[in-house]
Amino acid sequence: MYVVLSFLSRIAAAVGATLIVPTLLAVALGEWRMASCFATVSAATLLGSFPGLRLSVPSEVRPSQAMVVSSLGWLLAAFIGSLPYHLSGYMSLLDAYFESMAGFTTTGMTLFSNLESLPRSLLFWRAFTQWLGGAGVILFLLLFVVPGGVGVWRLYLAEAREERLTVRAWDTVKNIWAIYAGYTAACAALLVAVGIDPFEAVCHSFTVLSTGGFSTRTASIEAFNNPAAEVVLVAFMIIGGTNFLVHSLLVRREFRRALSNTELRAMLVILAASSALISVDLLRTYDPLTSVRLAVFQAASIMTTTGYTTIDINLLPSLSQAVLLVLMVVGGSLCSTAGAVKVARITVLAKASYREVLKAILPSSAVKPLKIGGKVLELDDALRVAGFFFAYMLMASIATLIVAAEGHSLAAALSAVLSAQGNVGPAYISLFSLGPTAKATLIALMWAGRLELMPVLVLFTTRAWRELA
Repeated sequence: MYVVLSFLSRIAAAVGATLIVPTLLAVALGEWRMASCFATVSAATLLGSFPGLRLSVPSEVRPSQAMVVSSLGWLLAAFIGSLPYHLSGYMSLLDAYFESMAGFTTTGMTLFSNLESLPRSLLFWRAFTQWLGGAGVILFLLLFVVPGGVGVWRLYLAEAREERLTVRAWDTVKNIWAIYAGYTAACAALLVAVGIDPFEAVCHSFTVLSTGGFSTRTASIEAFNNPAAEVVLVAFMIIGGTNFLVHSLLVRREFRRALSNTELRAMLVILAASSALISVDLLRTYDPLTSVRLAVFQAASIMTTTGYTTIDINLLPSLSQAVLLVLMVVGGSLCSTAGAVKVARITVLAKASYREVLKAILPSSAVKPLKIGGKVLELDDALRVAGFFFAYMLMASIATLIVAAEGHSLAAALSAVLSAQGNVGPAYISLFSLGPTAKATLIALMWAGRLELMPVLVLFTTRAWRELA
């Protein structure tokens, strides 16, 4: 158990340290009440974590320990991050925890009804939590808090990332953060270049690369009415939703390997098809150019699980709403900041289903092995994908019934559940109409979805806790 406490103390200290940034910003802006809130939470967190920091870090981390640390780490980070919202008087503790969990899990759901009235330092903190959450609290811990080579890879895997960019896990962590920070800076610069206020450009660069979707405006990106900014944001939403392995190849100028990535190609095909369907559906209401503009932005935003909008999605025609609902399940790429099931898993399920159809009508000798990207997929890997999808949909089904029990329609409840579990944001329901039970359910879904279920499910096994004893 001391292993878990040791790592959790370091996570708490890391989050406490990040609160120094909005504290300094609040002081610079003269927002003294917010400066006091941020400073108080930061100091209390750093002091409270000090005893745990004295515990030694083990040379090896068991899988069960990594899963528990990852799961509890997100809960702890979200709690610490919620305190400025609550102590400043803007939210109840439950609503503040909802907002913070949405931030750290890059979900983008918000319970603030008027963002323009909030202090800028608080808006910055909202965006900053998504930027931190995008690459993962555990990755932040590994890079800045824990020395290299300390059971790094198991914690990395527990953060729902499945591919190595380099041979050494520690190099992988550093590469991810370098790529992530570089893209963030580039996005901020481009947004300023197309006319976005520098402060808002920085905040949106945080939330677009993390595919988080928090905006500084209540009406989201629609409030800017800036086509050039929309083009920039669509590009970086796709970048955020793309496998970091692809970005690593691009950095090394291995363009052919990067562009031949099966998952990237599948993601772009699905995005193009979805945009086309929505565009055609919108032609009954809008001119062709506006239809394409709205369709591409909404499709890219929902599929990459960013959650920005340039139109109230509740006003879209039924077909468009249905397409977006499907995209909430599909999501972006593995080893990216996007959430949901992920394109690679959907591809495996689709190919496996097609193979089963062929087996039913052709001799077994005529059916080829299941291949993804030219590689034969092992049975265990296919079963793991199927098991994940079953658990994902089972969890969504149960949660939908819980939310619907508050009096919401099944369709509205399902959209909220899929959006929360997929870490998307927008839904066909007013979040302000949710009761405490529904809010708590969505908080749990955001948490489980961000960790791709497994580390959370491990918490409910007796074996994991026996190993920790």
